Amino acid sequence: MAAPGSPASGRLGETLLIALNIHGLHSHRDAGEKVRLKVRPPEDEVYQLVVPTGVATSPFTVADSELRVDGTPVAAVTELRGDTAVSGYLRAGGRAATIHPFAGGDTDPQAAQSAYSRLLADLAITLPPGNTLADLDEVTVTASSYTDEKAALADLVTLRTAMFGLDMTARIGLLSSMVRSESALADLADRVAPFTLFLDADNHTEVDVDSTDSPDAARVLAAARGCGHDTSFTYTVGLEPLDVMRDRLLPLAQYTTVWPSLYILQSPDPTEPADHIAEPADRLDFFLQARTMLERIFAPTSLVPEPWRCYRGLWYREYAGEPLPGPWI
Repeated sequence: MAAPGSPASGRLGETLLIALNIHGLHSHRDAGEKVRLKVRPPEDEVYQLVVPTGVATSPFTVADSELRVDGTPVAAVTELRGDTAVSGYLRAGGRAATIHPFAGGDTDPQAAQSAYSRLLADLAITLPPGNTLADLDEVTVTASSYTDEKAALADLVTLRTAMFGLDMTARIGLLSSMVRSESALADLADRVAPFTLFLDADNHTEVDVDSTDSPDAARVLAAARGCGHDTSFTYTVGLEPLDVMRDRLLPLAQYTTVWPSLYILQSPDPTEPADHIAEPADRLDFFLQARTMLERIFAPTSLVPEPWRCYRGLWYREYAGEPLPGPWI
């Protein structure tokens, strides 16, 4: 599936997973929905992906626990289920959790704290044998329901309070551009830290912080670093030409301490935009080129991808020609 000399030509399984992420599944009983599947390429590990179904142009199908390309088996499918919404789930082999925020702007803090305590207690049931919530390294919050910075800050403080009650010292991460002012970042250092800000680099509008200028995303990350926080960002690869992506992400890389979530823009379904930069027949080559460019952008840093962080990612077992360690889910 990869041309000779391409970045992934030395590992067919790597290219296979990228292509599956790009194209999704041709047909499935949940056509039009997204599915979560675990795939094992030949002589490889198991990886988890979330892909759209009912994509008429996709060569991928699943039958008899096999992933097939134009009818030919290419990998084992060890699990396949609908990507239903859940309040939280474990990642990184049980060392990290991702949760959805409980609070809106006017939520009673006591009720929110109790809800977080119950959610974390429920996650504890699914931890690997012998592990407790105290063994979690990080708890990452997705922030689609926050209406403003004040609400996000209050909810993160509530989450930290709930975690203290469960003897948890894990780092809290926030996937959002909602918290961005220097005063809020300083407040997080006082009341929530340890903390990681995952800035939304798809948000192309400039944002205000407590200064006379309107800084870009790099300055927000720099301000977060200045407050002692870890920093990262999320970005959807495929929305912009490669040179635009390079110019956007180069300034962010120097202020990034955690490998970013670099998402593949998948083939359109009812919930995804259809504005791919590349034509359908050229998308695999586009993403392989993007992969190489991103490796060059981050070459001056010591960061390498953590495959478990991104279910629509560009790296699985190798990065810049070197093997990647697990965990992968």
